[in-house]
Amino acid sequence: LRLSSPSSSGFASVYTEKVIKSQKSANDVRQNYSLAYMQVQLASVSLCIMAPWAIIKDFGPIIENGLFHNFNVAAFVSVLNSALGGLTVAAVLKFADAVLKGYATAISVVLTGVLSMFFFGTELNVFYVLGMFNVVISILMYSSKTLYK
Repeated sequence: LRLSSPSSSGFASVYTEKVIKSQKSANDVRQNYSLAYMQVQLASVSLCIMAPWAIIKDFGPIIENGLFHNFNVAAFVSVLNSALGGLTVAAVLKFADAVLKGYATAISVVLTGVLSMFFFGTELNVFYVLGMFNVVISILMYSSKTLYK
């Protein structure tokens, strides 16, 4: 059971990369569209799903107060963060391979732990520090060109 999660995650990553890269060569029309344009297409689909739901659930308050009632700076920052995160994920899916995506995930876990230690006072145990060294050493080994000579 403990191996099923990383195994299925790794399989999903490699399979997604295979599908994206095989469609890239098979469909030249799609290559003319930018990454932002494809994100707008996906957002339009979610808008078509969520707009009727908002009308069904909150029609009265939307008409009474407006659609952006209580939409403050924190909400704007949250929306901006989600948008930039979506564009980042799309760029990673388009330009990186499965190994680099795995390393990016590992680095994000390490940085989250370190930042949590500084900002929230989280104590990192020995296993976390060993894991951090493991990630850093594996990235250095992967990016080293002298290993292949």
